[in-house]
Amino acid sequence: MANLKNICVLRLSVLGECINAFGFIGGLKKADPNLNVSIIIDKRFTSMFKDANNNDLIPLYTVDFKNEGLKSILSLKKELKGKTFDALLNIQTSIKASLLSLAVKATLKIGYDKARSREGQRFFVNKTAPASANPHVLAGFISFAKALGYDNITPYWDFKLEEAELSEMRNQLPDKPIFVIAPASAKAEKNWTIEGYSALAKLALEKGFVPVLLGSKAPLELNLSKAIADTAGDGVINLCGKTTLRQMLCILKIAKLALCPDSGTMHAASAVGTPVIGLFARHSEKRVGPWNYMNLCVSVYDKLAKSELNGKDAPWRYRVKQNNAMEQITIDAVKDMFLKVLKEMGYE
Repeated sequence: MANLKNICVLRLSVLGECINAFGFIGGLKKADPNLNVSIIIDKRFTSMFKDANNNDLIPLYTVDFKNEGLKSILSLKKELKGKTFDALLNIQTSIKASLLSLAVKATLKIGYDKARSREGQRFFVNKTAPASANPHVLAGFISFAKALGYDNITPYWDFKLEEAELSEMRNQLPDKPIFVIAPASAKAEKNWTIEGYSALAKLALEKGFVPVLLGSKAPLELNLSKAIADTAGDGVINLCGKTTLRQMLCILKIAKLALCPDSGTMHAASAVGTPVIGLFARHSEKRVGPWNYMNLCVSVYDKLAKSELNGKDAPWRYRVKQNNAMEQITIDAVKDMFLKVLKEMGYE
């Protein structure tokens, strides 16, 4: 599509998909360096998308829907006053995102194809992206580039991590290979077990790695990380709640390997090029797995979904309903993947 100059991407949440959106935008910029691309994002996540000097990595427009509710539409309209975009890419299908899109002036407003569109998004757009054969959420984002005339977009992430930042984190850690365990997702039902994480921490210690626990200050994450550290014993470094999002990125970059459930930290590890073992039971890893390391997922999703659906294939958004779904992932299966990765990396 000719004469595109200014594109706005709308993706409010969750953190993992904002990271994927950042990679999508990076791919767009690689394909067309003259393209100006900005993003509308939830205020909670903006610090991850700023450089060491607190400058935007890409132009950011922030929304505080959690505290402002519908008033955030007026706030966004004020923030965007005088701006008109060639295209708005609404890559979030919630009614919240659609309502916020009303504050954006754009010649084209592009939404999802019929299979992925929901909550009335079709009433807020005037063009749809082509359907994607790849079920991954990020592949769906890439379809929006095709709607603009860009083919073969390859996601690209550049957080502009500086050597001084990386060195600062290295100096706080032992001079040994780092194995990050970020045990918590935003939703408890997507977390694996204390016993499982502790067993992997102990195995990592046996193999000469230093397990480092990462997470936010949320009580759920603090409690889970403390329980893992207490169970695994000496040698585990618990940094849960003690890092900024950018410091977390630095530690993930330094690490040789990471272990995460379906979470923003999993996507962050993938984005900075650190192999990450993703654990899945409630959601399909084919849809929300770590883009660069889909081959490292340990998943029981297909088995559990087919069991609930009497052998039928699960719809694209299907979520396994069993409360103990993550407990179906065995410690041996994760250990096997851990050892396989170590062997491929030359540590075995």
